[in-house]
Amino acid sequence: MKKLLTTLVTLLASVPASAAWVSYQRNADNEELFDSSFISREQGVIKLWTMTDHAQPITSLEGQSLQSEKFLTTVDCNNRKAGSEKVIKYAGRRGEGALISTMETTLRLTTVRQGSADEVLLSQVCR
Repeated sequence: MKKLLTTLVTLLASVPASAAWVSYQRNADNEELFDSSFISREQGVIKLWTMTDHAQPITSLEGQSLQSEKFLTTVDCNNRKAGSEKVIKYAGRRGEGALISTMETTLRLTTVRQGSADEVLLSQVCR
């Protein structure tokens, strides 16, 4: 329990308190947003929070209903690559409501595909 509480406090401290969310892609199923307050920007590599806001609740791998997911995302503007190393899932829209789960992985940048949401994100943040 103590370890869970420590992890939760760390996650809450790493999520911006007053994010300035900017929508960069929307369709009937979801809306993609990014926090315009970047965590870091060095030599064409940007670290920022992105969010997927689902129009209808979806079922998580844990079997729970969720409506939004935040990702700690890294974008390499020069090499046109992107990847995420943390995901936080919420029961409510816009990263609100009950915390469903969190997951951290090793950052692996992959080439951005033409016509993808990541390509739209790059066009917005790599100016």
